[in-house]
Amino acid sequence: MKKMFAVMSSLALMAVLALGALAQTPAANRTAPAKTKHTVAPKSDADIQKCIEDKLAGSAALKGDGFKVAVSNGVATFTGTTKVKGHKGGVARLAKSCGAKSVTNNITVEAAAKTNASTSTTGGTAATGKKTTTPKKP
Repeated sequence: MKKMFAVMSSLALMAVLALGALAQTPAANRTAPAKTKHTVAPKSDADIQKCIEDKLAGSAALKGDGFKVAVSNGVATFTGTTKVKGHKGGVARLAKSCGAKSVTNNITVEAAAKTNASTSTTGGTAATGKKTTTPKKP
């Protein structure tokens, strides 16, 4: 029993001394793993263009529009037409994800896609242009 107490006391004393010595070392002198900034070499225009073309071809929604893209000095320029307004913004996000610095979007949205809510039959306006009301429940 005395032997067990002596061993435990020795271990506790060593732990206290080790922590005391660690507390004496200034934090500035402690070595921590250096954080390295992950830098990626800029992509060439050809790399950016290939990435964009591959993503356009792989996109079920965008490949049917037949957009054309040209990249010069990191600027992606899109041309073409679409029936869906969202496709115009979609290509800009796609180009940025491929490393384009900026996007010149010359895609036009066809007239059929430019309908307003005021000309549609939603919201109670019919062909007469009069607002329809729903009767209140008693």
